Amino acid sequence: MKLREIMRAGTFTIADTDTLGVAYAAMNRSHIRHLPVMHGDHLVGMLSERDVLGARARAAGKGWWDVPVSEAMHMPAQTAGPDDSLTEAAGRMAFAKIGALPIVDKGRLIGIATVTDILDAEVRAAMGPPKRAGATAADVMTSYPFAVAPETYLADAVVIMVDHHVRHLPVVDGSSTIVGMLSDRDVRTAVGEPTTYETNTGGLAQHRVRDVMSRPGAAVPFDMPVAELARRLADDRSGAVAVVDPFGALIGIVSYVDMLRLLTHTA
Repeated sequence: MKLREIMRAGTFTIADTDTLGVAYAAMNRSHIRHLPVMHGDHLVGMLSERDVLGARARAAGKGWWDVPVSEAMHMPAQTAGPDDSLTEAAGRMAFAKIGALPIVDKGRLIGIATVTDILDAEVRAAMGPPKRAGATAADVMTSYPFAVAPETYLADAVVIMVDHHVRHLPVVDGSSTIVGMLSDRDVRTAVGEPTTYETNTGGLAQHRVRDVMSRPGAAVPFDMPVAELARRLADDRSGAVAVVDPFGALIGIVSYVDMLRLLTHTA
């Protein structure tokens, strides 16, 4: 299958001279996490939700929405062609730990493909019994991931996410029992509109993880078959699931990146 078959045409873009406030508002309105950055008609970079959160953390929440997009974007943007295969794109995204690839044809941006787009199209066939019949969550998970306590300040959790390039943090109690999951989307929901957030809530530093985390329900046993796990991710569009041992303690996490790696290795 080719990227042209699953890409999103007519994607939203942002100018490199726009501010992070404008970009973040656009992400919120359109429910997207990645924006190709343009200088005139030329693609010059990519701005992700994680980039915005990183800029916010570095600025300690003060005046970050006035920072130009050009100062926070990743450049040059990694791109793909419309006739590239999904497996090839999955491998590149897994290696670079990126969530989207702009699709360029003859130097012109024509669309974008995200991790969700690729997994929705490929995951069931790629993870079927003929390829990894005996694989389980324990085989694909990232073992002993970074985790936070419910009482952790949200600002500190954001720093962990940015510094270690992760989009999900399991939330555990003192016995390592999963009590929630903090995603970059949860953080974005807590932040709200950038131009009013500071005056309305008192700033990011006032929040605790427990105030904004998603409640558990996505934790899976370590011996869940990969095919079932893949369907779970694809069906409910979860960004990641926590993996627990027989006693319910956190031992790993499986994200879209982990599934992309498996997709690449089994193709």
